[in-house]
Amino acid sequence: MTLGEEASRSLSGAWGLLRRDPAAPQAFNATLGGVWRSFFAAVLLLPLHLAYLAIIGASAEGAEAPGATRWIVNFLIYVIGWAAWPLIAFYMTRLLDCGGKLLGYVAAYNWSQLLTGPFLVGLDVLGRLALPQGVSALVVFVGVAGVLFYEYLIARQMLGVAANKAIVLVLTSFLLGLVLRDTADFALKLAAPEMP
Repeated sequence: MTLGEEASRSLSGAWGLLRRDPAAPQAFNATLGGVWRSFFAAVLLLPLHLAYLAIIGASAEGAEAPGATRWIVNFLIYVIGWAAWPLIAFYMTRLLDCGGKLLGYVAAYNWSQLLTGPFLVGLDVLGRLALPQGVSALVVFVGVAGVLFYEYLIARQMLGVAANKAIVLVLTSFLLGLVLRDTADFALKLAAPEMP
């Protein structure tokens, strides 16, 4: 199977997980090779991520940092984010007694980012450019809640775990995202030139 064929099949599986299709978990390549290939989703999403950063501009914390530094820090955080969650999930699934299904879970999680990434970016850009601030915040909140529920469905279906274990995984992943965001802001604040 070519990478393109695997990507197409995995995207269908990711959509099937959202629809709770019992056959959806079988669409993913639950091997070590399949996990490595699923990181192709990160390559596909990188242009969208860079375009999103260009649209929203620098955060308040990083506004004074040099432009090149902002791009480098955000690129490194992007790479770390993609690498960190599978490593954390490796240990967490063992603690939760579902480590035997880790490979399929990581493959499904990675490919599913091709659905959730554009969805969240689209909502945020729409909110920033076309909606009042209060409405924008509500739209983004609902969107994030929807994505968290989707990740809950992925954990439930790919790992076969109880609801409480799936919730622990989803909240840990969400917390990782917040930590990485704050780490980027802190790094950019350090990189900003000192004001006289």
